[in-house]
Amino acid sequence: MKHFKIFLLIGALTMGISCSKDENNDSQQAIFAGSWSGTYSGGDAGTWNATIDADGIVEGEAFSNNLKQSLPLSGSIDNSGDFRATVGSATNGATFKGAFTQESASGTWENKAYEISGSWTGSKD
Repeated sequence: MKHFKIFLLIGALTMGISCSKDENNDSQQAIFAGSWSGTYSGGDAGTWNATIDADGIVEGEAFSNNLKQSLPLSGSIDNSGDFRATVGSATNGATFKGAFTQESASGTWENKAYEISGSWTGSKD
C-alpha cells in the first residue's frame, strides 16, 4: 500500500509539472514586438508597415501600386515566427505568409480573386 501511495504522488507531481504553463514560450512572441516595414512585388507591388504587439497580433497597412490606395493589414505571428496576414478583405484581399526573425522577415503573398502572387520582405524599424 505504501508503494501505491508513492506511485500516486509521483504521478500527480508529474502531471502537475507537465501541465504547467511554459513561461519561456509565452515571452517568445515579444522578440517580434515593434514596428516593421517592407516591400512586396510580383503581380502587384508596393510597401507595407505593421506593428506587432507582445501577444503576436499584427496590425498595419499595405499600399498597392495597382490600386493606388492603402489597404488594412491584419494577422498574427506565432512563437516560432510563422506569420499569416490578410491585406484588404477576406473575400478579395491578399494572403501574406512567411517567417520573421528578430530583425528581418520574408515570405510570399497571393490574391486568389485576381490570380496574382509574389514575394515580400521587411525589417524591424
